[in-house]
Amino acid sequence: MIEYIVNTASGSIIYQEDQIETYKSSNLSYIKLLCEKGLFTYDGYIKTIKKVLDIKYKVPVYISDYLMLIPLKRVRDYDNIWINYASIKNIKKNDKGIEIEFYSQRKLYLKYSLNSLSKQIKYLEMIKIMKVKHFHFQ
Repeated sequence: MIEYIVNTASGSIIYQEDQIETYKSSNLSYIKLLCEKGLFTYDGYIKTIKKVLDIKYKVPVYISDYLMLIPLKRVRDYDNIWINYASIKNIKKNDKGIEIEFYSQRKLYLKYSLNSLSKQIKYLEMIKIMKVKHFHFQ
């Protein structure tokens, strides 16, 4: 399971529970590929979420119960990191930001507000509920 994705000068690094992979393009390109594998386009998804939920930026991407991606910065920022909420075991606030512990025991230390991450998680949960309702009412 993917834990998080970061950009590098040569592409992106995908941290998974049991391995680390590289991808030749940006992490946003990789996210777009994951969306297509989930049978929707990233651009169409973003447009719809912005319209329906009035989220302006840093829109989380719900692909499945195992792939719930949260961008920590603007998605086109080089230093943006995408976190898979489904792989998070624990989140702790510390004096420099937050510490994210994944089920693999890997930890990620970020200069990021716990309130900001909580807001992204709330949006993700709203999106998940909407997608499940949409699926069942069709």
